[in-house]
Amino acid sequence: MSNSKPVANQVLVDIEMNLTGERAGDPSDTSQPASGSTLSSTASIASTSSSASNNITKISADGPTSNLSTPDHSVTIEQIFSDQSASTASKYNADVDETIKLAATLVKDAKSNRFLDFKHDRDSLRLYILYYNPIFKYIQYLMILIILGLATLEKPALWPDTLPFWAPCIIEIVALGYLGFRIIHLSSFQHQTTFWQDKKNIVAIILIVLSVLDIISYSIWAGIDESSNPIRWSRPLRPLFIINFPHARQIRRAFRNIRRTILEIVFVLILFLLSVMLFALLALKIFGKKNLHDRFGKPYFKTYPDALWRLYVLVTTANNPDVMMPAYDVSHWYSLFFIIFLIVTLYVFMNVLLAVIFNSYKRHLKNEVKQAVFAKRRKLASAYDLVKTKNKEGEGYHITLTTWTKIMKELFPKKSKEQVTMLFQVMDGNGDGVITKAEFLTCADLLNVPLTEVKDRMLLWNRMCPRLYNSKVTEFIRKVVKHKFFRYFFDLAIVVNAVFIAVEVPVAEWFFLALFTLEIILKLYAYGARKFASQFWNMFDVVVIGGAIIATMVEAIDHLKDLEGQTLDIILVIRVLRLVKLVNGFDRFRIVITTLVNIGPSIIIYGGVLFTFYYSFAIVGMEIFQNRIRFFGNDTYALENLSENQYYCGNIALKDSEFWIDRYCSNNFNNIGQALVVLSELTVVNQWHVLTSGFVLVTHPAAKIYFLLFHLTVVVLIMNIFIAFILEAFILEYSLSKSKFESQFEAKILQLGYALGQKKKGEEQKKGTDKEVIIDDMETEIRPEEGTRFHVKQSRKKVEVLLMRMFENELDPEDLGMTDQLNHDIDRPSRKYTLDSLVS
Repeated sequence: MSNSKPVANQVLVDIEMNLTGERAGDPSDTSQPASGSTLSSTASIASTSSSASNNITKISADGPTSNLSTPDHSVTIEQIFSDQSASTASKYNADVDETIKLAATLVKDAKSNRFLDFKHDRDSLRLYILYYNPIFKYIQYLMILIILGLATLEKPALWPDTLPFWAPCIIEIVALGYLGFRIIHLSSFQHQTTFWQDKKNIVAIILIVLSVLDIISYSIWAGIDESSNPIRWSRPLRPLFIINFPHARQIRRAFRNIRRTILEIVFVLILFLLSVMLFALLALKIFGKKNLHDRFGKPYFKTYPDALWRLYVLVTTANNPDVMMPAYDVSHWYSLFFIIFLIVTLYVFMNVLLAVIFNSYKRHLKNEVKQAVFAKRRKLASAYDLVKTKNKEGEGYHITLTTWTKIMKELFPKKSKEQVTMLFQVMDGNGDGVITKAEFLTCADLLNVPLTEVKDRMLLWNRMCPRLYNSKVTEFIRKVVKHKFFRYFFDLAIVVNAVFIAVEVPVAEWFFLALFTLEIILKLYAYGARKFASQFWNMFDVVVIGGAIIATMVEAIDHLKDLEGQTLDIILVIRVLRLVKLVNGFDRFRIVITTLVNIGPSIIIYGGVLFTFYYSFAIVGMEIFQNRIRFFGNDTYALENLSENQYYCGNIALKDSEFWIDRYCSNNFNNIGQALVVLSELTVVNQWHVLTSGFVLVTHPAAKIYFLLFHLTVVVLIMNIFIAFILEAFILEYSLSKSKFESQFEAKILQLGYALGQKKKGEEQKKGTDKEVIIDDMETEIRPEEGTRFHVKQSRKKVEVLLMRMFENELDPEDLGMTDQLNHDIDRPSRKYTLDSLVS
């Protein structure tokens, strides 16, 4: 044994560098996960300790070794450093590294709101990490985009129809093949029970199979007779690819909420439709026998379907007051019927419908957020149970700074030691130097706080020319630029410039350009390039003023004085855009703009939801209405220049119709681009009944069902849900109240003296509301600072963060939601080895 001492000491040092905690073998601890999976390829070291019965030396990475009397759960030095001590220690270190890697992956899942379940063996862990590789993920996005974009190449094509029918089919097969590969990849690291119980996996597989069958049937049909217009019946299902892959979590959540909301508003919707039907019956009895006609000579409320349709359109106000005028001309008293109808249906039922949608959607959204929070906490609880160590008193568990540092090194290799320590100190609320389970459950939210780190903060001018920068002249310039009247002066200059632009005084153009250029230069000098570039309005000034200078120089060139066309339009637009700077001059304007920017990602999510409905309705519309209405360019409405088969948008059924009179021939479904434009016009609802009437005339009265379904689905339901979400998000963000995690960071940064521009103790700190902090962000003092400083910056909120802020005060900070746990496989084997059990 004496010859093995040096080797033993070296291995002991190595283990101290890699081991992260003491044993956690207390079976009575309720914080252990109910289930888990195992790094099955690891070898048990615990078996080497079965015969130990004396005091042993316990190895810990968090401190020096200590003598413990634990005969049943220990590994003696003699056992570790036997003849196979080197291989045992190497295997032990590998187990520790794998456990840290697994814990870091779970923390990253919680931070990124990734809730896929996966097996915890080494191979599955590697496959899981590979699945979220950005390259694979963005290729998947590209493939889905290609599948959706095929509508521009398929008949009726957006571009000239030159591709053979099989070309888009081959492209789609390649894209479908990659999506199939992603599903196989997903199944490779999940338990089979979990994989097949996940509905989105089943739907994705069904979509791929249906698409392949459609391609085969279409190819056979087109090969036999392409002129018979074969139908691709799976195309309306393509947007479901966006929803049914793990990366589209937010859109999938929105669809679930829409589905649940529909079930609750259906009774209000039925009452609304019944009221319309009742008023239609009254209108038929009141006006049907008076032999009235509308302005196009059509019978007025002559049949019940006609009365029903006219009144439904009136709810959207698209035909108001036209629908009332024939009756109103007969007697002014008839106006009461239409006024009462609008009060009951438009101002009562539609607003009640919005209120029910808002209340129902918010409740379902809250439940979705709760489930996401619980899933995130369960991920963190699993990570905690992997790396926790027992307290010295033997009562309870914790995580030390050493363990936390190892996790952060695996998760964020580029994070500085100071920032890692800062995160630990923020989590350690009671300052006892360790993290409890409740504290660890907040780490994902803290990691999402936009914390910036600045070292040796000093402007470039100060580094290069310290004497000049610290001179009285420079100090005076900095004070002038940071004074509020500096901003007021240039706001006034913008207003004066607007007046000169309106009255067209070209002589003043160069003067104002020089003045605004001086403003940019002074700000650059006072704040530094990095601080200057970090502000949106500063970069807006650079683009607008720089573009105006270039455009004015081009305009001033002698041989371009008579500039016409698009170039002149660009110059004029750039000049007018300068007036947008006025928004930056008013605090309330800036707050509104900042709020809109912050909720931008949320708006994009619901834009994606809207697009899925648009795409499906556009494809269906193309199959029904393609080439029924055609546009022949500028000569479309000059009948003398057209052949007889081109009259009236290429369809004689539109002769003297309101559709033809209003010149709507270019509103058709002849390709995907035009179809989307028509649907956007229908969403606005102005004149939507005229558009509908045109397509009804060229097909069948039953075509109204298509437009009615689109209006109920998109305008009544989706747009109201979108409004409900925007209202909630805007009110929340407009208040500018920081989340509790941001506040914790700022408090700890100030407490430790690490804040940017923080004054020395005894000096008064700048106070103000959140609004003032944002508004005056450019006016914060920039001065040389040594060492590391931290700053919680204002940034656009991710959708998950915004949703969390909506309901964070209503959730118990330690609730794991185990009773509501979804997709929890109770048959999974428990994990054999945590960092503690490796030495137990």
